[in-house]
Amino acid sequence: MRVSVDEALRKAEASRDLVAVVTLNPDAESEARRVEEGGREPRPLVVKDIIYTAGLRTTMGSRVFKDFVPRDDAEVVKRLRAAGYVVIGKGNTHEFASGATTTSSVFGPTRNPLDPERIAGGSSGGSAAAVAAGVVDVALGTDTAGSVRIPASLCGIIGFRPTHGLVPRAGVFPLAPSLDDVGFLARSIDDIVEALMAVTRGRLRRPDNVREVRLAVPTGLYMGSEEVLREFNDLLPSLNAGQVELPLAASEGRAIFTAIRLSEASAVHLRYKYRWGEYFPDVRRLMEKGLQVPAVDYVRAMRLRGPIRRELERALKNYDALITPATAIPAPRIDEVLGREDGEVRDMLTGNAWLASLTGAPAVNLPLMRVGGLPVGVQLIGRPGEDVRLLEVARKVLEAVGPKGAPGVEV
Repeated sequence: MRVSVDEALRKAEASRDLVAVVTLNPDAESEARRVEEGGREPRPLVVKDIIYTAGLRTTMGSRVFKDFVPRDDAEVVKRLRAAGYVVIGKGNTHEFASGATTTSSVFGPTRNPLDPERIAGGSSGGSAAAVAAGVVDVALGTDTAGSVRIPASLCGIIGFRPTHGLVPRAGVFPLAPSLDDVGFLARSIDDIVEALMAVTRGRLRRPDNVREVRLAVPTGLYMGSEEVLREFNDLLPSLNAGQVELPLAASEGRAIFTAIRLSEASAVHLRYKYRWGEYFPDVRRLMEKGLQVPAVDYVRAMRLRGPIRRELERALKNYDALITPATAIPAPRIDEVLGREDGEVRDMLTGNAWLASLTGAPAVNLPLMRVGGLPVGVQLIGRPGEDVRLLEVARKVLEAVGPKGAPGVEV
């Protein structure tokens, strides 16, 4: 049963303690009526608070932009509105999308609906929490270093990062432009496919029926706590997963990803350097780290991206997707994270996300594991450009294993 716009607004209001939807759209009901008058079913949508929405406050989670109201919608929002989606509000974000916890925000930390004492993950934490809490069926996030997949993993929902550049980024505040992408968080594969088709205006072709799924574990390219790895390894036999090696990615990948992410973010924020004192401490520290990356390291990193992408494509020649844990840990407690957002917890949350971001490959989080009663996702990484096929592969994997995430998550 789909959530209606009226119901979404009521649920958003009732769940304010989660700090998931931080700004409600006062015109949502009238917009929904116009959609109905046009013969469409209005679909409620939460939009991450770094994606511009005309006339609706967009803060980037920052004191610097706490009163900013865009004049125009981001292109992705325009396209979804044209397809009958109604923005009911903005989803909380880690400041400037520069964090994996959504605890450094002008609105305060977003709480995980499955355990409000724990983080929702980030940086698209508000969007993920809104979906996990049943406020909406689908929400928009952004993903640079896993910012869709990480909160999806911790909140027990589906999170999809498309092939780089497939979804327009005009009107989205950048973090690291060559790595940034707009992604989707939802409770079903169908909701993601429907939204993706609307955004791409039907340019994507649905694949032939996926009958047999071929998965491969990239050896030496993922991390996890002892409990997460045990659950992951117990899952693999039921999926008949093989193994592949990506030696260049394993030896160079994370370091060059870090050089690109840090230096590009600092370059974006140089224009605001006179206000860095107003940034949250962890976000400011990351900006300062980016200034320390030598230019030669950035140039070398950009040069190696192509070979690593080709290595990934070769590895996927005989497989539909790579499979890894999405995060190395389940959601930590908020009080364990505050003040330490850019420390070890960041490495544990982002450590399995960088390969898809670096190569521009599509990736999806599926809620397939439980560790200590909390969800931990499994990540599938597909071939660049084969987004809908990856989603159909994900559907087959969900059917084979069964979702173990938030209430209401379905195939």
